[in-house]
Amino acid sequence: MTGNSATVLIVDDEAMVRDLYRVALEHAGYQVVEAPDGQAGLEVAATAKPAMILLDVRMPRLNGIEMLRKLKESDATREVPVVVLSNFDEPSVVRESLELGAHGYLVKVGTDPRELANVVEKVLAGSAIESVRLRN
Repeated sequence: MTGNSATVLIVDDEAMVRDLYRVALEHAGYQVVEAPDGQAGLEVAATAKPAMILLDVRMPRLNGIEMLRKLKESDATREVPVVVLSNFDEPSVVRESLELGAHGYLVKVGTDPRELANVVEKVLAGSAIESVRLRN
């Protein structure tokens, strides 16, 4: 336990994925709130005021790219760091996420849940993280 009580919002339509990352982050001392889609994610972000958001791309109601766009357009959430965490690693989507202001783009299959706390810690400390390498 790091004793860090920062709140992290996990937005992913797969409950099993949210559970996996929630357990890992709670074990590291983070408070975790969750949302099953982008629309619910915007609502939770507005009320819970998370220190950071982990965001999937492919979701119902409002996808991750649109949620990211809305987060960055809002004065209330513009400064909240967002890391996209998705299995969808199409270069154009990665590029668009980063251009919209995501702090990083991680591929789920290459991200060990136990290492996710280190990613969160780095982002909250203002450090850069390694994002997925773009294919040409």
